[in-house]
This record gives sequence, C-alpha cells and structure tokens, in this order.
Amino acid sequence: MARQDQSTGPSVFGLGHARFVALVALKRPEIAKSRLASLPAPLRRRLAWTMALDTLSSLTEVLPVIVISQQVNLAEQLRRQDISVQVIGERAATGINAALRHGEEAAVAQKFSGTLACVADLPAVQPASIKTVLAAAPEVPRAFVADASGEGTTMLISRGTHLDPRFQGQSAEAHRASGALELGINELGGDLPDARRDVDNEADLSEAFQLGLRPATRQLFDASGNLGRYAMIMTGELLPDGARIAVTRKGSRLIMSEDCADVQLSRLKSGQRMHAVISSDRVLSAWLT
Repeated sequence: MARQDQSTGPSVFGLGHARFVALVALKRPEIAKSRLASLPAPLRRRLAWTMALDTLSSLTEVLPVIVISQQVNLAEQLRRQDISVQVIGERAATGINAALRHGEEAAVAQKFSGTLACVADLPAVQPASIKTVLAAAPEVPRAFVADASGEGTTMLISRGTHLDPRFQGQSAEAHRASGALELGINELGGDLPDARRDVDNEADLSEAFQLGLRPATRQLFDASGNLGRYAMIMTGELLPDGARIAVTRKGSRLIMSEDCADVQLSRLKSGQRMHAVISSDRVLSAWLT
C-alpha cells in the first residue's frame, strides 16, 4: 500500500544523539477491541476510534508519529480531527509486531535513530508521562513499560538498535526476556498509571475514567461517569441556539448540541440517521452511518 501522508508532528524529540519518532499500529475498526464484545458493535468500534485519537493526540504533542494501518483514508480522517501524523500501509495483516517492524523500517529510512512503539488504547495518557518514559533510561538500548496488569506492554523504546517488538500475550515477560529493561517506579520516578492503563474490558475503561480521560473518549461518558448507551437516532428540527432535536427508535426526544457530532448540525437534514451514544436526556456523541 502506498504511503498516504507525509505530515509530521512537532519538532523532533532528541535524547542524547537519538532522534525519536513514535510508532502506532492501528487495526481496522471492525476487528479492533474484540474483547469488548459485551458492547454493541458500533459502540465498540467508536470506542476503539476515540481511544486511538486520544493516544495519538498525546503522542503528537511530544513526537512525530508514524501510524501503520490497513484502514482506508485514515490520514484524511485523522486530519479532520486535527491530528497530524504520517500514515503508511501494512504489507499484510500479520499482526502488531510485523506492523511495527514495517514502521521501524520507515523510521530508519527517514534517519530516526530512536523509536517509541505505543499501543493505541491509552485514553488517559498525558504528554508529560510520555516525556517521562522517553527520558527514563537514556543509556539503555531497549526499554519497556508494562501495563497495569503487569502482563502486557504499553510502550517499547529503542535507541540505536532494533525495536524487536514482542507485543500481544504475556508481552512484558517476552520483552524482559529479550533483554529490554523494564521501566518501573524507580526509573520513572512514580507509577505513571495513565501510561499503563490500556483498555481491554469495561473495568479497564472505568479505571481510565477515574484517571482522567482525554477529550475524545471522555465525550462518550455522561456527567456521572457512566458510559453512554448506543442508539440509532434521527435528527429533528434545528433549534435557535444551534442545537438539534434527535429522536430514538423508541420515540425518545433528546438534545443534540453542536459539539457532540462529527459534522455541523446545520448541515444535517431532518430525518438523517446517525449512530449515537446517549444519556437519559441528551446525545453525548453522534456520527454518520
């Protein structure tokens, strides 16, 4: 697949003599977050998308980012969310490790000598924590951050050597066995829970909410901290303040404010069908079918 976008993020983050770039492999929405199977499929796909947006948004505040994915038009979709990254296609759908190795090849070709491979489901991760991880082991060729369970890996760093990614399964032990240094409390100067809290189930999502979700995923929650319900809606009349009425299939009337949808409400027609995440009285998030 041809390269889709050549954009880069902020100025290159340097540690020692390394020029760093972040690598993120994104699955196609229909197969992402399969362990959240208890959620309706459209909500699961939306959640996977918002978590990826929040992760990428934090990364791009610190590093240039290369995204490796088979998703069509991904670069344009990210640009519409004001996220500037370089998107390259996978050679084949052979898993996250092969995708990251492909991204590493692109990074080396662009003269980067340091890489930070990051999972795409860290909806609470803050840029400051990413900077802390990068600075934690400047003399070590490879290092990693274990996830909150201690079994998985959220970030893997390489400086001047092959990334050698071993994500999936018991990846913390696999990275440890490969010679990578585990970055713990002593190295990081604290636990950095936002950098460890990946999301595989609803309990993980609740913990991420307590840590403080980034904006895209936060929008799926109501004021009490509950994940909204999935519903199909039809748009109704446009109100004087720019909001719209939305109607569920059961006939419930909800308020849809301007900032909850992916498109301007004034551009929608009455009767337009949309996917939505709703609370008892309003639309939290809406997107076109």
